[in-house]
Amino acid sequence: MGRILAVLLSVFMFTTVYAQNIAYVDIQKVMNFSKKGMEYKKEIEERLKLYREKAKELQKKIEQLEKQLESPVLSKEAKEKKKKEIVGLKMEIAKLQREAQQEFIKMKTEAEKKLLTEIKKATKKYADKHNIDLVFIGGAVDGVVYHDKTIDITDKVMEILDGGKK
Repeated sequence: MGRILAVLLSVFMFTTVYAQNIAYVDIQKVMNFSKKGMEYKKEIEERLKLYREKAKELQKKIEQLEKQLESPVLSKEAKEKKKKEIVGLKMEIAKLQREAQQEFIKMKTEAEKKLLTEIKKATKKYADKHNIDLVFIGGAVDGVVYHDKTIDITDKVMEILDGGKK
């Protein structure tokens, strides 16, 4: 009985000591609210803005051509030419939208990859300084069902990532 109690006490003490060296980082929060994450979002948004402006220009041209089609003085051939031009412009807008979507996916993937690398470095830096043995990650999809806020180092990792406390 004494041996069992000693073993249980040892396991409990070992677990307690180790529980103090565990931390948690919400990757999604860091990606969405850190300065670095917001910088990446801004870069992507600026790039997509160019696509939207180009699409608006093409849409204005379409509207102008459609208005011209209403003119009773246009010949049948001129109307057909304008209709073909409208079809071409609509196809150009569709192509532009596909390109914008592809560009968005590419830029988002690259930004997330870079940011994740930086988050890992910041997390390691914090973990090394504070003698943390294990850091769980969480966010939109993760394996952590619950974590106590006392082990959440997300904000501290964001500070390191954003050039704050080291």
